[in-house]
Amino acid sequence: MMALMPYLESDDRLLVIIGPSGTGKTSALKLLHDQGVVEVTPSWTTRPARQDEAEGTLEHHFVDEAVFIRKKNEGYFLDAAQMFGLPYWYGLPKLEKPEGSRVATVMLQASLLPLMDKHYDNYTVYQIEDEPEKVAQRLRERQAAGHDMGSRLEDYQAEITAGRTRAGRIFTNDSTLEDLAGKIATALIEDRLVGPAA
Repeated sequence: MMALMPYLESDDRLLVIIGPSGTGKTSALKLLHDQGVVEVTPSWTTRPARQDEAEGTLEHHFVDEAVFIRKKNEGYFLDAAQMFGLPYWYGLPKLEKPEGSRVATVMLQASLLPLMDKHYDNYTVYQIEDEPEKVAQRLRERQAAGHDMGSRLEDYQAEITAGRTRAGRIFTNDSTLEDLAGKIATALIEDRLVGPAA
């Protein structure tokens, strides 16, 4: 039987990654997760998975509303909300302390950061950005492959602006994913989220 992991305390160090769709944040975070740098806790949502999310994603766990409400009533979530004028629920589970030197990490939209403020005193926000033209091209490629572009492109500038008011660091995805992940890993050391001082 596996022992239960302790949960993060309100003043434990925590990384929150934000940024609009199509900027490469999910891919960079997956690379860091696979390298053992971060431990990502997925948010839960009743939003239907897009075609490119059918196998699941690092940042979201998709469930139907009955399952979500049951877990919510059981106290599973740290917090839960309905956002964006849509009927879908989003919930953040209680965050476990990662093993070893991994950094506890979640990926959220900037509009959900007030939920974090209610529970954590010591979290760091990194925003991932890219040129609007490159983001539009990535989203068009996803759409051509059968993925829904939705309103993500129209929301790009609003998300960038909202995120810049809260981000401690802003990273531009202007090279390779490996380069972006490397810059984030270096920042984690500089910001003392990893290493002897963490």
